Amino acid sequence: MINEDNAHAKSTIPTRRKFLSGAGAVGSAAILAASNTKKAKSTESPAIIKPASAADRLRNLIAAPESISAPVVYDLMSAKLAQYLGFPLITVGGSTVSSGMYGMGDYGMATITELIEVAARMAAGVDIPVIADADDCGGNPLNVYRALRRYAQADVACVLIEDMSGAKHVPGRPEGRLISAAEMVDKIKAAVDAAGTGGPAILARCDGLSKDLSFEESLERIVMYSEAGAELVFMSGAQPAQHRVVAETTGKAVFSTGGGKNTADILAAHKVKVAVFAIESFALNAAHQAMRDLKQHGDPSRTLLGLPREVSSELYDSKHWAEISRRFNAQSY
Repeated sequence: MINEDNAHAKSTIPTRRKFLSGAGAVGSAAILAASNTKKAKSTESPAIIKPASAADRLRNLIAAPESISAPVVYDLMSAKLAQYLGFPLITVGGSTVSSGMYGMGDYGMATITELIEVAARMAAGVDIPVIADADDCGGNPLNVYRALRRYAQADVACVLIEDMSGAKHVPGRPEGRLISAAEMVDKIKAAVDAAGTGGPAILARCDGLSKDLSFEESLERIVMYSEAGAELVFMSGAQPAQHRVVAETTGKAVFSTGGGKNTADILAAHKVKVAVFAIESFALNAAHQAMRDLKQHGDPSRTLLGLPREVSSELYDSKHWAEISRRFNAQSY
């Protein structure tokens, strides 16, 4: 079947040719001059500069010489608080999604859909880059590819993919299955392809040490993951001195979790680029203390102070919403 637009285009070609041939040199020159003027104007007009993606902003951070300490947030308000306090990035951990959003342990039960949903909500709520823990990223490379497309659409800066699958961290039970290095490489390549230019950076986590692999065997895996396209690498359970070897061997930014006094300084000295620290346990301890005081004494503020009003006002965007309310007479409805 002939497309009507094509048919119309064909029918007008002789008419245009006849017009140009009959218009004479002056008419043709005028047409060419107008065309050239239009091209010149389009060339001179300023290009529209798109804002950098969250991933590219993260890449700028890890390219800088300074190391970064950041909180592992557990809900959107703690994410906004991190931004308010000036942290350059945040991490949404699989454990905090499991506990903070669904009230369960980090046993590998949170689905990739749930992990994406929470990470997307975080990315939409703050202006700083978000590193999102995706566990095994949904399974095989097809699942990984689809997941990364969704993370990219949400402007998540970085996605952590681990080489362990199945149930994990269950007290008294062995860890999940460590997939082969070749399987993990395929998943990383699928993730990089799906992320596209300017899309989420891939953070590859190796859990070899928890599965009784030697440091050398785990390092070999990390090198393969790096060569497959991972821009950040994480050897879970590595000692500070081993982080330095990982950094020097791969040439990639090293990620690590921290804990204990002065850990940030120790990790920075051993070339850890991004060190993240769990905050949820401290927040839960404060909530536990406040609730216990309420239960025992009828007053939750006996030992803890509430959030300062100016901070809560900032986190709730109070001035912004007050102005929107004023402009559109929200109180009259």
